[in-house]
Amino acid sequence: MKSITKLSAILLAAATCAVWPAMAQTDSKPAATNAAPAAPAAPRIQRATQFRGAIAGVDSASMTLTLKGRNGETKVKVTSATKIKKDGQPGQFSDAVEGVRVAGSGKKGDDGVWTANTLNIMTKAAAPKAPSAAAPSTPPAAGQ
Repeated sequence: MKSITKLSAILLAAATCAVWPAMAQTDSKPAATNAAPAAPAAPRIQRATQFRGAIAGVDSASMTLTLKGRNGETKVKVTSATKIKKDGQPGQFSDAVEGVRVAGSGKKGDDGVWTANTLNIMTKAAAPKAPSAAAPSTPPAAGQ
C-alpha cells in the first residue's frame, strides 16, 4: 500500500512539473500589449505637382493668373514666397502677361486654385529640334 501511495505522489509531482511551464507562459494581458511598439509612421513627403498653360488672364490685385491648357482653365495664385523666373533668369509677377506660356509647381487647394511655389515664364519660342542622325537628309547617290 505504501508503494502505491509513493507511486501516486511521484506521478502527481511529474504531471504538475510537466504542466507548470505551459501555465507559466500563459499571459492574461491582451496580445496587442505584448507586441513591440510600432514605429511612428514616417512623415509623408508631399511632392509639388506641376501646372502649365498659356496665360488667359492676369489679376494683379489678387496676384492670380488664369491659364488655358489641355485640361481647360486653371487658376494659379502667386505669393511673395513664389520663385519667379523669366526665360531662366529672375523675374517678377509683372512679367506675366496674356498669351505668354508659363509652367510651374505648387499645391492645388480644395477650391481648385493652385498656390505656386515656382513660376517659369517662357517668352522665347522653344528651339526647333535638330533632325535625327538616323535618317539622312539627302539620299545617297546611285552607285555608292
